Amino acid sequence: MEQNKKSQQQKHGTKRKLENKLENKLENGAEVNSEPPSKRTAAPTAAARHEHTEVDETIAMMDPALLADHFAKYVRKSYPDSSSIELEDQFLPSKAFLNTTDFDKPHAAANLPQFLERFSDGGKARLSSCDDTASPHTLVVTSSGIRTADLTRDLRIFNSENSKVAKLIAKHMKLKDNVEYMQKTKVGIAIGTPARLKDLINADALKPKGIRRIVVDGSYRDQKKRTIFEMDELFRPLMALLNMDEIRQRYGSENKIDILVF
Repeated sequence: MEQNKKSQQQKHGTKRKLENKLENKLENGAEVNSEPPSKRTAAPTAAARHEHTEVDETIAMMDPALLADHFAKYVRKSYPDSSSIELEDQFLPSKAFLNTTDFDKPHAAANLPQFLERFSDGGKARLSSCDDTASPHTLVVTSSGIRTADLTRDLRIFNSENSKVAKLIAKHMKLKDNVEYMQKTKVGIAIGTPARLKDLINADALKPKGIRRIVVDGSYRDQKKRTIFEMDELFRPLMALLNMDEIRQRYGSENKIDILVF
């Protein structure tokens, strides 16, 4: 009898511990998985994400005029309460875009290095160099931290002794850490979400004068099948970045910045 009583008390104590653990997870916003570990689906690896990535193939067929219209279409959707004059101030001119329609490979992440080499003066040698700290020549604008990490892996072939490919992830990295890194490191290619890249420009940790091209990861669809154009929380910061005075004034100029939509 005494043993049975102790056994029941132990079971009750174990059950209560599990209930407390579950309550703590729920309070902290953690995801609760009721399946046993052996039946849970493992998080997809980078290779698996690449294999199952979907892209908007129409982007590859858009010349500068069509791209300008494409951006304008989503400006109207993202700013429904703006006046026609306010909308026009947001529109990007066709001269801002570089024509990349003759790139004959799919807009898959693994082909981004070839895409950059094809449309960059100096090819791989120039992409693997950098003249000064906080002065990347290329910005790659992504839709998430995971996508930033994935593209960084694809672009690491451009890492060199004097120039780095930097992933600038807002969710897992403090802005001050990114600022310190950019200010002490020669970064040729900076990859991140639009808000983080804009914040770094405002913090003088990313100097617009060195930028030669801005690559918008526009074909990529996330798990919910959305492109960067279809998410207001990303598209609005993207337009704010592309319309910064020190960037916009160089579209089509002698010291031009090109927008490439991948």
